[in-house]
Amino acid sequence: MQPTLPYLCLSVKKGLAHKGILFNGVALSKNTGQSLSLFLLLIFVVTVSGCDAGVKVASEFKSYNSGCNDSHSTIIICPATDMAKITKEGNIGFEHKDYNWSTGVLELHAARNETVAYQLILKRATDDTVTNITLSFGEFRASDTGSTTQFYQSAYAAFYHPIDNAGYTWGPPTPVLAWPAEYPDALVPFTETCASDASGQVLKQVDIASPKLVEQNQAIWIDTYIPKNTAPGIYEQILDLEIDEHVIQLPVQITVYNTTLPDEPSIDAVGEIYRSYDLEGAGFDITDPAWKAMSHCYQRLAHQHRMVFIERLPTLLTQNQLDAYADVIEPIVTGSLFDVANGYIGPGENTPVSIWKTPWPQTINGFSVEPLSEREISEYASLASNWNALSTNRGWPTINYFAYVFDEVDGPDTTSDTGDARSRYIEQIHDQISLVQNAIDSGTTDIAIDLIWTSHSNPSAWKDDPALDLTDKVRLWAPNASAADTQFLSERIASGDKAWFYHSGHPAVGAHSINVSGIEMRTWGVIGARYGFQGQLMWALNLGSDDFPYREPHYRPDEDRAGNGVMVYPGNQLDKIGFKKSPGPVPSMRLKAWRRGLQDAELYYLAFEQSPETATQLITGMVPTALSEGEGRASWPSTSGPWIEFHKQLLQAASTR
Repeated sequence: MQPTLPYLCLSVKKGLAHKGILFNGVALSKNTGQSLSLFLLLIFVVTVSGCDAGVKVASEFKSYNSGCNDSHSTIIICPATDMAKITKEGNIGFEHKDYNWSTGVLELHAARNETVAYQLILKRATDDTVTNITLSFGEFRASDTGSTTQFYQSAYAAFYHPIDNAGYTWGPPTPVLAWPAEYPDALVPFTETCASDASGQVLKQVDIASPKLVEQNQAIWIDTYIPKNTAPGIYEQILDLEIDEHVIQLPVQITVYNTTLPDEPSIDAVGEIYRSYDLEGAGFDITDPAWKAMSHCYQRLAHQHRMVFIERLPTLLTQNQLDAYADVIEPIVTGSLFDVANGYIGPGENTPVSIWKTPWPQTINGFSVEPLSEREISEYASLASNWNALSTNRGWPTINYFAYVFDEVDGPDTTSDTGDARSRYIEQIHDQISLVQNAIDSGTTDIAIDLIWTSHSNPSAWKDDPALDLTDKVRLWAPNASAADTQFLSERIASGDKAWFYHSGHPAVGAHSINVSGIEMRTWGVIGARYGFQGQLMWALNLGSDDFPYREPHYRPDEDRAGNGVMVYPGNQLDKIGFKKSPGPVPSMRLKAWRRGLQDAELYYLAFEQSPETATQLITGMVPTALSEGEGRASWPSTSGPWIEFHKQLLQAASTR
C-alpha cells in the first residue's frame, strides 16, 4: 500500500477538535486546542553521530528534562534552522546556540507581522519497533503573566527530490551542495492548501516504521506567524513528543520585539505562473470558476510570503475573457481577497498587491529579427487605453502596473561583440522598446504602465552612445543580477526609475537551485535592500516536468540548475509521488528562504528609520558586495550562525523604545 502524505495546517484556532497525523503506526498529532505559531521540520535519524547537537539519545533527553527517559534511545531529535538543507541520508550539523535542546530551549526571535520558521529533525537510531509516536503543540504563554497568546502555525512534511544533474554550470560558476543526492524542497502541507476551514484538515500517513528508513531523515517544517497585535515579550511553548507511553518535552521560546513589519512590501517580489493551472486540474479557461478559485488560492499563498504571482497568458484575451479576468483580479488589486473571511491569515491583511502585470502576451524573445510595424506598435496604445478604462471604471486603487512584452532581446554583454551589425541591431531593438513605451503612455491618462526591460546585458555599456543608450527609454530596469550595474541603476533610481534583478549566480546573488542552503535565496531580499532596488523577478514558478513535476523539478531535462523554473509544486499531482491529491500550491523551501530575505529587508528599513548608521553597518557587514560589484567568491556568510545574529541585531535596531 502506498503511503499518503500529511497536509498543511495553515492556522489552528481555539475550539477545534484534537487531530493526529499518522505515520504508518506512528502518529504525529497536533493539539489544536490552541493556535500554532511555528514552522517545524521533523526528521527520523539513524546514528547518534548523525546529530551534532540537540536531543540525541535517552541519556541526553534526561539532561534537559526530567520527563524524558532512556527507554527509547532509538529516536534522535534535533532542531534545525530554516536555512538547513539536509539530504535524506545527511548528517545534521550544529548551527547555533539558539538551536540546542541539550542545554535549554529552542530560541526564536521575531517582529510583529513576521513569520519565523524552524525545522525539527528526527532520525531513527535503530530498527527497533516503536508502536506510536505523537507530537503535540502546547499553547504559547507569555513568560511574565502566563496568559495564552494567539499565534498561527503551519506544518509541512518535506519531500526529498532525487537530484542527479545539479552542477549549476549555466551562467556564472556557482558552488552548490554535493550531488547526486535526495534533497528536501517541496513542503507538503498537513492541511489542504485551498481549504478555507477545518474540513480541509485531512489525516495522512507516511511510512517511517519500515527498516528502509533507518539511517534516513524525514523532515517536517513549521511556520509561525506573529500577529500585529502581539505585545512585545517572551512567549513559551512546549512540544510533547510521546513515544508509546513515554513523553519527551521540547521547549520553544519566541521573543517578540517592539517593531512591526509593514503590510505593504517595500520590495516587489514577482513570479510568473506558466501553463496556467492545468496541472492543478483547473485548466486554462479564465472564464471557468475553477480557474478563478485556483488563482485566488495561489495568490493567498503569495501574499503570505510577501510576493505576487502573476499568470503568464500566451495570447490576447477576448472581451469575454478580459471581463472574467477582471473579476478574478479585482479582489487581488483591492485587497479584499486577503481577509480572514476568505481564509487569509498573514501579513498584508486587507492590503492590495502593490504591483500587477497587464494581461498582454510576452511575445518578443531573444533576438528580434524583424522590427514591429507601425500598426503593431499602435495596438499597444489601444491596449493601454482599454486597461486604463477598466481599472478606473471599476474603481481599483492606484497600484504599479507593468507590461512584459520584450524578453532579453538585446542578448549578451556587448563588450564581447561590438561589430557594426551588432550595433545596428541594438539601436533598432532599443528604438522598438522606446516606441512601444511611448505608445503605452499615449493610451493612459489615469494610471502608469511601465514596460519592463529584462536582459543579460549590463545597461551601462550603452550609456555613452546616444544611439544605443536606454536612459529615458526604460523606466523599469530588470537585468540579471550579474548585469545589474549598481552605480548606473542607482542613478536611474534617483531619477525616478525602478530597478529590479533576477537570477544569476555567485558572486552577484544567491543561487536559486535546490541543492543549496536556505541562505542562498535569503540573500535576494537582503541584496535588494542593500542596494536600494525596488523589485525582484522569478521568471517561472511552476514550470517543472508535466509528467513528473516532483521528480524532475526543472523546466527542461538537461537543466543542471536543479529547480530552475519551479518554486511552487502542484498539489493535484501529489499522487505521482505516493500521496493523496490536494489541488493547490505546495510551497518549496526555496520560496520560504526568499520570504525570509524579504522580511530581513523590511527589518533593515525599519532599523534605518531608527538608526541609519547602525542599519547600514549591519547590512553592508552581511553583504559587502553583490550584483555587479561582486568579485571572486560570494561575499556573504555561508553558515547559519551569522545570519541568525544578523536577524536578531536588526530586530534590536528596529525596535522602538
